[in-house]
Amino acid sequence: MKKNKSSVRLSDCTTAADRDVTVEKAWVNNFLSAKVVNQSDHSLRIREVVLFSGDMPLAPDTPFYGEGFQMLTQYGGTLSSPYVIGAYGKDRDFFRVPETPFHENLWTVYNLLALSPQHEGHLLMAFTSCNRFSGEFRFRDSYIEVIMDTEDLELGPGQSWELEQFMFTSGANRDLLFQELAECLNRNHPRMLYPEIPTGWCSYYCLRPITAEGLYENARGMVGRIPELKRIQIDGGYAAADGDFLIPSVTLGADVKTISEGIRATGIEAAGYISPFIVEPGSKLMLEHPDWMVQDQEGKPFNGIGQKKKLPEKQWYMLDGTHPEAQNYLRSAVRVMHDEWGWRYFKLDFLQYGALPGCRYDKQATRIEAFRSGMKAIINEVGHDSFILGCNAPFWPLLGLVHGNRVTNDIARDWKHVSGNAKELFPRNWQNDTLWYNDPDVIVLERVTLYNQTISGEVIEKKSDISDQEFEFHKAFVLASGGMILSGDLIPALSEKNIQVLKKLLPPTGKAAQFDDDTYTIGRIKLEDRSLICVFNFGDQPKDIEISLDGSYRLYDFWTDEEVGYYTNTMKLNSLEPHCAKVFYYEE
Repeated sequence: MKKNKSSVRLSDCTTAADRDVTVEKAWVNNFLSAKVVNQSDHSLRIREVVLFSGDMPLAPDTPFYGEGFQMLTQYGGTLSSPYVIGAYGKDRDFFRVPETPFHENLWTVYNLLALSPQHEGHLLMAFTSCNRFSGEFRFRDSYIEVIMDTEDLELGPGQSWELEQFMFTSGANRDLLFQELAECLNRNHPRMLYPEIPTGWCSYYCLRPITAEGLYENARGMVGRIPELKRIQIDGGYAAADGDFLIPSVTLGADVKTISEGIRATGIEAAGYISPFIVEPGSKLMLEHPDWMVQDQEGKPFNGIGQKKKLPEKQWYMLDGTHPEAQNYLRSAVRVMHDEWGWRYFKLDFLQYGALPGCRYDKQATRIEAFRSGMKAIINEVGHDSFILGCNAPFWPLLGLVHGNRVTNDIARDWKHVSGNAKELFPRNWQNDTLWYNDPDVIVLERVTLYNQTISGEVIEKKSDISDQEFEFHKAFVLASGGMILSGDLIPALSEKNIQVLKKLLPPTGKAAQFDDDTYTIGRIKLEDRSLICVFNFGDQPKDIEISLDGSYRLYDFWTDEEVGYYTNTMKLNSLEPHCAKVFYYEE
């Protein structure tokens, strides 16, 4: 890697001559510092900087894992046969981010690329900072490019940019490589610390429409049945429109201050939700302050990007994180939620919209800087004593800005979502309690019927399509995350058996499972007084699984505490049902 030549690609899709611009690189052990210098007598618009490019001594069938730019995207497979992990396609598919000719015929992942050549241990390439620019890795078979996206910014004559730090390391133990990466990321973006892993109940998956009485009823149920959950997360749906954070929905039944006070009167904490960067067409914010939005090339509010499933007339606009008045608006909104509503927990959703392309008030700011500026407006106002949870966020730009972070898609009561969320979570387990507390989304334990509205306005009845075995898988998946525990069922309607399941998960262990291999079949959690073994069958057929042990132990079922047996060196689990999981523990 160190010998490969760098280059600079300009906005007109040409490559700058060496006499015009240079890339200065300096290695210290496994870490690269780099800057790009404009040596010409005129300004240059730089699309991207190529730190390295060329063929590596890797077979095309080398397995890899690559991060997406944001929560909903991840990548796996081999260098010759990559695939998307998750339901939303590639980053550029879902959010309609334009590609450049430089992307043609290459697969793109973002900021982290882990490779596992056969019989050669593991290789890890990653950017260890994200203050201004985002990194990309593009490949086809053994050809790999390491890219810094400089977003067509103008670099003046004689000027230079410091680029983000890059890391290249290798070793036999992939978990140790990720641990080293986490330490590096935290040095460059000090982690925000919080004294506990929050627990609670979320309204989104069982209370539709959200109403004041529904929230009170679940708060009272929590007090009587499971006060260990501690808080009610008032999720999306309470506001009149996206962007109008302080105006309640007409169906809510009370203003949010009154509701929050009513929840606290039961002895439960009121926690809340805000989607700071999305602005709904027709909202008061959009009508009164269109100049606070990200603009198009003609200076008009821009909504030609974002979720492709939304109709154009319903596509969200984006609040500009560099606009001083937009920042003030965010500060004033969360100040009301904190000071008047009493919230000390903020879920910040749809954060990706703060980092999508467009023209901003600060013409020299990258979209990474715009996102971080908008986030800091919120954090500097309420982060001193409140838990900050990110969701649907750009991952590397989020570093150092949250206490917790959603790392999976939304859950639903069906196998597609249960298994899909596990496949998304497990490669990100290393992030838990290192970068932030992982949020695996809520745990659901009961079958319900929900009513969803399509983009055309049609109301669809959706009944749960989940088996008892899949519930067992889901329970084990949440435990294996080691992260936050939030219930997504109506508390008064929960069976006593499932109340006990929740109590088994509380307080959260804080320790994510480490897996024996990348099939994610056997995960292990080492606690102070005992060790847990989580066993998963993703397949559609029963499966015999052999679990290695480092001695002789008496194993117990985690959920029932019933003894399973006494085993030496191995335990043979026969015919684990399809779509099912088991959790065992033994005392040290």
